[in-house]
Amino acid sequence: MHCLKSILAATMLLAPAMAFAEPAQNDANDAGAPQPAAPSSESVADATTVTQTGADQRTLVFAQRPMSAASSFAVQDREFSLRPIGSVQDILRVTPGLVTVQHSGGGKANQYFLRGFDADHGTDVAISVDGVPINMVDHAHGQGYADTNFIIPEAVQRVEITKGPYFANQGDFATAGAVNLVTRDDFDASSIGFGVSGSPGYGKLGYRGLLIASPKWDVATATFAAEIGRQNGPFENPDKFNKYKLFNKITFKVSPTSSVSIGEMSYGGNWHGSGQIPARAVEQGLITRFGSMDPNEGGDTMRHQVYALYKLRPASNSEVRALAYVGTYTFNLFSNFTLYLHDPDNGDEINQQDRRTFYGGKVSYRVAHKVGGIRFDTTIGSDVRADDIHEMLWHTANRMQLDAIRDNNVRQTMMGAYVSEEVAPTSWARIVLGVRADSLAFSVDNNLPNSTDPQNPHSGVDGAQQISPKASAILSPLRSRDALLDFYINWGNGFHTNDVRGVFTTPSVTPITRAVGEEVGARTRLFEKLDFATALWMLDLDNETTWNGDDGTTNVSPATHRYGVEFEGRYEFTPWLAVDGALTFTHSQFSTDNENGGGLALAPKQTWSGGLSARHELGPGVARAGLRFYGIGNRPASDDGVIVAPGFTQFDLHLGYRMQRWDLALDIENLFNGNFRSAQFDTVSRLRTDPPVGTPLSRLPSSLCGSNGRVAMDPATGGFGGCEGVSFTPAYPFTARLMATLYID
Repeated sequence: MHCLKSILAATMLLAPAMAFAEPAQNDANDAGAPQPAAPSSESVADATTVTQTGADQRTLVFAQRPMSAASSFAVQDREFSLRPIGSVQDILRVTPGLVTVQHSGGGKANQYFLRGFDADHGTDVAISVDGVPINMVDHAHGQGYADTNFIIPEAVQRVEITKGPYFANQGDFATAGAVNLVTRDDFDASSIGFGVSGSPGYGKLGYRGLLIASPKWDVATATFAAEIGRQNGPFENPDKFNKYKLFNKITFKVSPTSSVSIGEMSYGGNWHGSGQIPARAVEQGLITRFGSMDPNEGGDTMRHQVYALYKLRPASNSEVRALAYVGTYTFNLFSNFTLYLHDPDNGDEINQQDRRTFYGGKVSYRVAHKVGGIRFDTTIGSDVRADDIHEMLWHTANRMQLDAIRDNNVRQTMMGAYVSEEVAPTSWARIVLGVRADSLAFSVDNNLPNSTDPQNPHSGVDGAQQISPKASAILSPLRSRDALLDFYINWGNGFHTNDVRGVFTTPSVTPITRAVGEEVGARTRLFEKLDFATALWMLDLDNETTWNGDDGTTNVSPATHRYGVEFEGRYEFTPWLAVDGALTFTHSQFSTDNENGGGLALAPKQTWSGGLSARHELGPGVARAGLRFYGIGNRPASDDGVIVAPGFTQFDLHLGYRMQRWDLALDIENLFNGNFRSAQFDTVSRLRTDPPVGTPLSRLPSSLCGSNGRVAMDPATGGFGGCEGVSFTPAYPFTARLMATLYID
C-alpha cells in the first residue's frame, strides 16, 4: 500500500533534530566525532547534497522534515507500480482511508471519501501537482472541484500525504487531508507504449497510447510525454471518453546550489455519460444497471498550465523555494439529476459552464540553527492565488440551451502567510509550533439582474480573513535496529472556502469555514519486517458544503463533528513479498443534533484497503504482481438515515514483466465481477412513467418509489413531489487492461 519501511527509515535518520545533518568540519579536533548518516534517495524525498570547496568543507544533507503526524507520509512510485493503475485516481488510493469512486461518464472529477467526509469532488481534500493546486474555487459544478484526469499517471514519482489541519504551509481545502503529486524530472529511458481495455460482454474496446522522451543532457534533465486514449466503458450508451494529454518538464542546474524547473501540462477531454440512474428504475426493469435515462449527459473540459520552481541554497543551513504558475481552464457539463420533476415535457437537463484563468505563486525560506544544544528549524512562507471566472447554468434539452438560470462573473484572490518553528530540545523530542493567516477578497457580478430567484446571487464585493494556529509534539522513546517507536500529538485550525456566490444569496453563507482538528497517534517498526501506525482524531467544522441531490448543486449545512480511528500496517515476509492493509472507523454528526440517523448523509463509517505485493527476478527479467482490494461500508444516504447507500468491496489485480527493452502489464479491475454501485446520491426525481406532480398521495401505489425509496411531498400542493431514493453510477464489471511498452534508449 505504501512504503512504511522507507518512511520509518527516514524518521530514524532525521527525527532526533531536523532535516539538516550536523556539519562535519575537516579539523583534527573532530576526527573522532561520529559522522551523521546520509539518508538514501529511497528513504528521503528531495534530498540534496551541496558541493563545497575551500579549506572548511562540510558534508550536509538537506531534505524534507521528518514526519510530524502519525497520518503523514510520502509514497514512492515503486509502491504504486505494483497496483492496477488506470488513472491518477488509482494512485490516490495509496492514501489509507481515502476512497475514490468513478463518477458518471469518466470525464468528471472523482468522488472522494476521507475521514468521515463525502468530500464530493474535493471540498475537504486539497489536491495539488508539484505544488500547483488542482481544486477549483467557485466551480460551476461544485466547490473545490478537483479533476486529476489531466495528469499522465506514469509522470507521478511520489505522493505526499497529510491528514488534518495541522500544517502551516497548507491552506484552502486541507481540512480532512491534502495530497501533493510530485512529478518526475526524468525517466530511465524513452519509450513507446500501447494498450487496449474492455469488459468482456459489455461495450466496445478502448485504447491508450503513450510516448515518453527522456533525453540525457549535461546541463539539464528533461521529460516530454504525450498520451492519447479512448474509453467506452461497459455502458449501453458508450462513454466515448477521448483523452489528450501532454506533460513537459525540464530542470536546469543553474549553479552548484540552485536549480530551476519549468513544467507544462495540457489536457483535453470529451465524453458521454450514462448519468446517475435511479435504483428504482433498474428494479422496475425500465433500464439495466448499465443503461441510461438521458443519453445526452456528458461534456468536455480542457486544462493548460505552466509553472516554474526555483530552489536556492544561499547557505549550508538554509533553503529558498519559489513557485509561480498560470493556467486556463474550461468545463462544459450536461447532467440530469431530477429527470422530469420540474419540466415534464422537456426534462430537467442542465448545462454547467466554467471558463477561467488562474494564477498564483508560493515562496518559502527555511533555516536551521542550534542554540545552546537546542536545535531550531524555522520556515516562513507565503502564497497567493487568483481566479478570474465566468460561469453559467442553463436549462437544456438534448444539449440545446432553453433558458439561462445563472450567469456570473467571479473574481477571487486568496493570500496567505505562515511561520513554523520546530524545536528539538533533546534527541528524542520535538515540538512544532506554527500559525497561518489568510485573507480572501472577492467580487461577484450577476449578469441576470432581472431574476426573481433568491438563490441567484446579486452583484457585490466582500472579503474574509482567518488566523489558524497549529501545534504538534513528537516523542521517540525507542530508536534501535529492532524497534523504532514514535508518538505524535497534533492540534490545529484550518479552513475551506465556500462558493462566494452564496455570500450574495438569500440566505447567505460565510465565505470561510473554520476547521479545528486534534490527533494522537503512533508509528513503529519492529524487527525490520513489521510496520504499524494508528491515529485517533477529531475534527469540527463551523459549517460545511454538502451535496443537495434535489437540484444537483451544493449548499451549506450547520456545524458538524467527526471523530475516528485509523489503523495501517505492512509485513514483509521476504525481501520480495509483502502484505499491507488499512482500516478506518468514523462517526459523523451535526453538532446541534445528535439524533440525525447516526451520521451525515453519505459520510463513510468504515473503509478498508490492502493487498499483497511481489517483485522478483524471473528468467532474464523481473516479474511483479499486486492483488489489491478497497471498500466502504454501508452509510446513510439521507441525513435521517432512512435512505441507505450500500457499501462494497472491490478486488483488483496487477501482473507485469519487465525486461531491458520491453514491459508487459495486465490490470484487471473488479476481479470477481462484483455487482455493486460506485458513486451514490440521495436524489428526488420523477420518471416519465411516474404520476404527475401534485397527484394525491392516497392514489399512489405503495411500491412506486422502490425498496429503498420514499415519496417526496410537493410543498405547493401537498401531493406527489417525486420519489426520493438512491441514484447511482454502477461500478465497472470485470475489466481488463493490457499495456505493452517498448524502451528505445
